[in-house]
This record gives sequence, C-alpha cells and structure tokens, in this order.
Amino acid sequence: MSETRRPLGSLASDINVGGADALRRRVGPEQSPVQRHTRRMYERRQETWRPLNRDSVAAFIHLFLLYLVEGENGVGRPHPETVRSLNKALVRRVIPWIHNRLVWTTNERYWPMTLQQFRELDQYLADYMPRVHKDDDWGALSYFFKVVVQERRDEYTRLEEMEKEAMEAVRRCLGQ
Repeated sequence: MSETRRPLGSLASDINVGGADALRRRVGPEQSPVQRHTRRMYERRQETWRPLNRDSVAAFIHLFLLYLVEGENGVGRPHPETVRSLNKALVRRVIPWIHNRLVWTTNERYWPMTLQQFRELDQYLADYMPRVHKDDDWGALSYFFKVVVQERRDEYTRLEEMEKEAMEAVRRCLGQ
C-alpha cells in the first residue's frame, strides 16, 4: 500500500490504493464455533490448568459440549487425543472443583454451575461416560440438583396455594 495515499472507504478505493489483494486481507480465515470459543477462552485466560472459577467452568462445559456435539453432527471427527484431554480435564479438575464448591442453597448465584449446564452435562455423561456418571462426586451433584428441583416445585406449589387462599379471602370479604 502506498504510504501517502489513503483509501476513501469504498471497495474500489481500497483496490486502487492497496492493490487487488487488499480485499482478501480484510477477512480472516473461516473458523468453526469450537475454534472461536477456544480462542475466546484463551484470550480470557480461562484454560483449565489455571485456577478455576465459575466463568471458566462454564466456558469449559460449553467447549466440551460443543466439541463433542460437533462430532455427532458430522461436522468432523474429534481428534482422539483432544477428546482424551477434555475427558481428563473434566474428570480430574472440573467435576471435583464443582463438587468441592457446592453450596446447599436454592439461590443459583452461589452454585458453581447452573441447572441448565448440569442437565446438559448429565445427559452427555449418562450416554457416553457411564462410569463417571455413577461416580460419587457426580452422584452428589445429581442428588443436589434433584433436591433443588424438588424444592423449587414445592415452593411453586406452596405459592400457588397461598395465592388461592388470598383470592378466597378477598372473595369472602367482597361477598359480605
């Protein structure tokens, strides 16, 4: 590109100033969703070998599911070494971290992973990794989320009953 001339903002001006290859340099190579997510994890320093936090665990679970679902959808076969390293990181780092930081409360803000992430990962583990799914750490997580879902249902039922009682009381007061 010429040092003194600047493009005016149109494609024709870019070609005139930078040459025929100027337009090809604007767009990077095409990337799959897994590659984009991996690059974002690296930029945010969310690798699993670093100290884990809730955001990095969520990013890892998303990457794990993306990588393995992409293989199931026929986009490409996952490399066996990558699958092995993802499974190893899940079993040796992520699941124990989640289990050790589990807080028995119904407030989702204090949980190490969301209920939706748990359901997605639980489904995958039940289908493809039954030994990990039956492990004690994952069993404790399954029990916790099962109890939380039941408590939410009970709370919803209790609130519905309170609402019916309140409406009944209002009807009695207005009926007199």
